[in-house]
Amino acid sequence: MSSCIVGAVIYAREVTLKNAFLGPVDELRFGQYRPEMVKESLDATEAVAWKRVEQLLAFETGARTIENTLLALYRAAEEFNAVVSICSHHMSVLGKEWNAPAQLASQRAAAYSNEISFHEGIYKALVELRARRNYLATVSAPRRKLLDETILDYERNGIALAPKKRSELKSIRAALDAATTMFDQNVVTATDEAELRVETKQDLAGLDEEFIIECAQAASGEDKASYRIDFNPPNYIKVMSECQVRATRQRMYHLSIQRAAELNRDLAKEILTLRRRQAQLLGYKHYADFVLEERMADKGVVAWRFITELAQKYRRQAGAEFAALQRFARDDEANPELVLDAADIDTGLNFYYALRLQKQNSGLDQGTIKQHFPLAAVRDYMFATLTTLYGLRFSLGDQSTWHEDVEVYEISRADGSHIATVWCDWYARKGKKSGAWMNSYYVADRAGGVVSKPHLGYVVTNFDPPRGAKPSLLSLQDVETLWHEFGHFIHLATGETELEEQSMMSCKWDFVEAPSQIMENWVWQPEILAGMSRHYLTGKRLSDRQVDTLIRDKNFMVASKAMRQFGLATVDLSLHIDFDPMKDEDVLAYARSVKANFLPVEVYAEDSSITTFSHIFAGGYAAAYYSYKWAEAIEADLFSRFKEEGVLNPQTGTDYRRLVLARGDEVNPQILIKDFLGRSSSSAAMLERDGIGVSTGTSSDEAVD
Repeated sequence: MSSCIVGAVIYAREVTLKNAFLGPVDELRFGQYRPEMVKESLDATEAVAWKRVEQLLAFETGARTIENTLLALYRAAEEFNAVVSICSHHMSVLGKEWNAPAQLASQRAAAYSNEISFHEGIYKALVELRARRNYLATVSAPRRKLLDETILDYERNGIALAPKKRSELKSIRAALDAATTMFDQNVVTATDEAELRVETKQDLAGLDEEFIIECAQAASGEDKASYRIDFNPPNYIKVMSECQVRATRQRMYHLSIQRAAELNRDLAKEILTLRRRQAQLLGYKHYADFVLEERMADKGVVAWRFITELAQKYRRQAGAEFAALQRFARDDEANPELVLDAADIDTGLNFYYALRLQKQNSGLDQGTIKQHFPLAAVRDYMFATLTTLYGLRFSLGDQSTWHEDVEVYEISRADGSHIATVWCDWYARKGKKSGAWMNSYYVADRAGGVVSKPHLGYVVTNFDPPRGAKPSLLSLQDVETLWHEFGHFIHLATGETELEEQSMMSCKWDFVEAPSQIMENWVWQPEILAGMSRHYLTGKRLSDRQVDTLIRDKNFMVASKAMRQFGLATVDLSLHIDFDPMKDEDVLAYARSVKANFLPVEVYAEDSSITTFSHIFAGGYAAAYYSYKWAEAIEADLFSRFKEEGVLNPQTGTDYRRLVLARGDEVNPQILIKDFLGRSSSSAAMLERDGIGVSTGTSSDEAVD
């Protein structure tokens, strides 16, 4: 996650003003950026950054201040970082034509970061600033905190290493940046190129006629199979949920777990090798300890213990859920010999057999339920809820976008202050990275509570696009995703930190998911679930009986889904703690062996799913995928206050916004939690919500200790 700060565009006279990248960094000019502009932009903005660095180094020790040294360092490259950020974003949402420019920008950013991170003059200047004790006593606590953390970053980067080791570490960082960027690009490429071809309509039995016609049209004119299904998240979910032909579902699952195997097998091992060596050079036992030193968990063993202990609490119930599903599948197929395999259950979602069992138990069909959740209805009701809780106002903006599907919304306070603008890219398409995410582009200072500029950022999802007159319809999983990602953006939008460097984007990684995951709780409140439902044809809302049944059914297969998350977290931790690239030659086989401990069936021998695990190989979740469950335990506890005081209680919402969301990273998460709850957090609320029969949970403070 990254962000940029407004600054004077001091290089404007030196470069071609026709270059859209070279305007003010607190504005976005989508539709004007071109790949061919990137090199000129990088050259110009990096030159400005180095001029600013020279200026901050020129101050005498006694004249050093937070503004002319610490903040000057962070803001020296604001325009350069903006170019890099825009390139990365375009690669994620538009694909191939931006791959090469994004790779160049990433390489240049890594090189700049390397030079800055190992710059002895800058480190000396920061240390000199910290030595001015009398001066620092007059500045705010957030500024002193940022100074201490920046000096620690330099020390963690190896500033004290011998020259030879420092040189090796710089090379490792550059190689890692290139490898992780390539990994991400390869996943997008592999996803775009992956397709499932079937010969007959019978192979697609159970899928709706409109979808089958699209598959036939996609294959028309090709001297190949009669039906083609492009691999993307909505198509994958549709086939795995609705297709009655198990062999077709198995082929789709096979495509999912193997699509990037050849492209990313060697890259995955290279990344792990580089990270292992990086940690060794810096004196850490393994990469997990290096990463988690700056997280709430503090050490790899703490994260490992947290995940392991929770997995033990969920394991028995997960086994019972699987046994029930196995019995149902045999009855459903009238085949007493049927044995479920990974394609049936290794999904993280309720797919074919699970959906049918769920329907049998509840009497509700998820496909029918989905018709009650058109995107627009869900979005508007979510906005209304956020207005009630936080006093926010949402209005459609007319800013330029990168694609015709993108919507722009301006967010204001009740007093009319424009605090944020968000670009929303809802639908899956070719060239777009899969998954869902939020990212910031520009974060404004809020010194003294003054709103001078709005925060800018994106919410990106991959929902099923509209088809003809039918709007985009959301599954309940999609509804949760929408509220989750907007939870991230609301955390950004309501930020009131005096320094952008301490916005929510800088929060400890194992806390940053809590303000997004907490939003999913509102989806399951009766009045909200009913309120945002609106059948796309009739406008009819879900009945009270349907709402009650859905809420009662929320924990269906909950332990099995949790075990999948625990498995992913354990694979991640194992790769970054125990995996030795020199001894464990096959990284895919190693990952499969760990994964096997969390599935009640055999892992496919060809399972290469970690080659699409961008969270840990190309995102910020390396050695930190446990963060989702860690943050879930926190958010469940935070939401317990809303449950006690009213889930739409404006005063509780105001307290949460003021005590948690607004403060970003100005203070440690433990303080935010205690200020809002009046106590430390534990996992008890999450276990209770999931119906796991454990009376006490592990305190997050205890876990850190």
